[in-house]
Amino acid sequence: MPVRSPPAVLPLLLAILAGSLLPVQFAVNGALAGQLHSVTLTAAVSYAAGTAGLALLLLLSRSRPDWAAARHAPRWVWLGGVVGSAYVVGSVLLTRALGAALATTLVIAAQVVTAILLDHLGVLGLERRPVNRARATALVLVLAALGVRLWGAA
Repeated sequence: MPVRSPPAVLPLLLAILAGSLLPVQFAVNGALAGQLHSVTLTAAVSYAAGTAGLALLLLLSRSRPDWAAARHAPRWVWLGGVVGSAYVVGSVLLTRALGAALATTLVIAAQVVTAILLDHLGVLGLERRPVNRARATALVLVLAALGVRLWGAA
């Protein structure tokens, strides 16, 4: 069996940072929803603030996007914002009902299940990465962690 080299450190650190922001986003959006008394408005404000930040990054960036290429993109790629909006609304509702820890655990478990399925099928522009023993083991461990969180000691 060939020995694989470990993944590069920077992408791993960025993934850890991105993952640590998930419960922060849940808490911040939950607090905003409490102030605004509207989950939908909370998602809109969240995306507006994110859009403003991204627009600033585009203005400050040295590279220029190829706006003309957008016309040739598959139609389904434009659904990312819709999916993201549903995600924000869902995270606010989940965090209010379940708390940040359980909501985050459920979301992470669902993300892992979905990601493994998407990789296995090679859909939505992803390279096909079939389920193997390591991926199946990771999936079982994530689902076991979810089970402990749901039915274990509170």
